[in-house]
Amino acid sequence: MNEINNIVLIGSGNVATNLAIAFHNNGKNIIQVISRSNDTAKILADKVSATYTNTINDINLKADLYIISVNDDAIASIASSLNLENKLVVHTSGSIEIDVLKNTSTNYGVLYPLQTFSKETLVDFKNIPFCIEANNLNNSKAITELAGYLSEDVRLINSNERKVIHLAAVFACNFTNYMYLIAEDILKEQSISFDILKPLILKTAKNIVDSKPENTQTGPAKRNDQKLIEKHLTLLKDNPEYKEIYTIISKSILNKFHK
Repeated sequence: MNEINNIVLIGSGNVATNLAIAFHNNGKNIIQVISRSNDTAKILADKVSATYTNTINDINLKADLYIISVNDDAIASIASSLNLENKLVVHTSGSIEIDVLKNTSTNYGVLYPLQTFSKETLVDFKNIPFCIEANNLNNSKAITELAGYLSEDVRLINSNERKVIHLAAVFACNFTNYMYLIAEDILKEQSISFDILKPLILKTAKNIVDSKPENTQTGPAKRNDQKLIEKHLTLLKDNPEYKEIYTIISKSILNKFHK
C-alpha cells in the first residue's frame, strides 16, 4: 500500500481534534473534516486547512485514509452509512471491535491512542501508546507507519486485548479522577482548597512510573488499621454514597493484602 498522506477525519471531538492537529503538524494533509455539527467541523477544519461538511454523503473519496473518531455508540451507524470500497478506514475506539468496519471497505483497521484527551489542551503523542489492528498485513504496516509519525510506542493489539486495555484504563484514569472529585467535595465541606492534595497526587503518580502498584499501595486498609478506617467512616456518616465507596474499596484492599 502507498504511503498515507491525505486523510479525511469523521468527527470533531477531543480525540479527533488532537489527531487532526498532530497529523497536520507532522506533514499529513487533513483534506476534510466531517461532523454532525457544521460549527465544530468548521472550527477544526480551519485549524488544519481542510474543507468541512456536516453531511456524510458529501465525503471526499480521494483520501488515502478515513478516520472515524466519534462516540462509540455512533461508530456502527456511520460505518454502515459508508461504502468506501477499497479505501483504508479506521476507527479510534478502545472498546469497539474491528469487524464493525468490515462492510465499509475491504481495507480497515483500528488506530487507538491510549490517552485521555481534551480540545483545550493538546497532547504530545510521542510517548502515547497507539494500539493498532488491521484486517491484513499490508494495512497493518500502513497504519503502523502512520502512527509512527506521532508516537514512538506503536503496538499490534487485537480487539479482545484492546477491550481489556480499555477496561483497565477506566479504572486507572476515569475512576481515579472521580476519586479526586470525591476528595474535593470532602475538602469543600471544611472550605479547604483541593490544591493541598496536588503534591500528593503527583508523587503517587510518579511512584507508579518507578514501581508496581502492588508495591506502592499505602493507607489504612493496606495496614489493616481498623480504628482509623472506623474514624473515616464516622466522618462520612452524613454522606452514605461516599461512605459506601470508602467501605467497598477498603474491603477490596484488605482482601488483596490480608488474605
